[in-house]
Amino acid sequence: MKTILKFTFTAVILAILFQACSQGEEKKAKPEEKSAEPIVKTVSEPSEFYFFLPSPIQIAHILKKSGLTYTEGLGNDPENYHRYQTRTSALLNLGVYTGDLAYCILNNQTQESLKYADAIKKLGDIADMSEVYQSDKTYSQLESAIYNRDSLVNFIISTQENLNEYAYNSNQLSLLIVTFAGAWVETMYLGSHAGNLDPVKLNETLSEEMGILNNLIEGLETTNQGNSEVEKLVKELKHFRDLFPKTDNTVEITPEKFELLKKEITVIR
Repeated sequence: MKTILKFTFTAVILAILFQACSQGEEKKAKPEEKSAEPIVKTVSEPSEFYFFLPSPIQIAHILKKSGLTYTEGLGNDPENYHRYQTRTSALLNLGVYTGDLAYCILNNQTQESLKYADAIKKLGDIADMSEVYQSDKTYSQLESAIYNRDSLVNFIISTQENLNEYAYNSNQLSLLIVTFAGAWVETMYLGSHAGNLDPVKLNETLSEEMGILNNLIEGLETTNQGNSEVEKLVKELKHFRDLFPKTDNTVEITPEKFELLKKEITVIR
């Protein structure tokens, strides 16, 4: 199987985040902003299929627009980084911490954001990817973030760009899929556990994010064959998916289903 990675990261995300952080105002995303999504294209004979995976910062932004508020201490403790000693667990929790970092950035939690950025750098060492998470560029942005919150935005964008370039150049597409899996689970956890200003709208957004799950599972199965840790996660994600069957190609999150989602995503997390 030949694997090709194509990643388009436009100024749309940067504009969205600077607006959210600096002004605290959010506008509706335009349809063309979908071009900011990373597109993972796997080519196999005789057919082709695609994985459309938005960045963790996009998911966090969408949830915030839907009324999600900040709840202190809800993210994975950044001091837990030393617990993840296998490469797969480190990659998964790089995704988790990236989701937590995005959540903190969008809620103007600068000091907490710095803690998560530091944990990401340390986990990058454990995952043997220091060149991705501790480049001179990302380090200078993190140092600047002490005085300039927008530098945190640059940090999260740069590390995502570095990761995509690293995965492409080393032919390790699995790195992207696994880290995204961690980020997806964490953002769904945050979305179901944090306070919210509009439960109905938030449930609609969570329902939409469930639509990513099939692509995520397929991506994990395609790029991580023989990885027992990933196989365990895939089994859990499939069970989670099967609890929320689609009706007319839509997952309806009723109040009862919301409580089930909240419970089951906690188990996976």
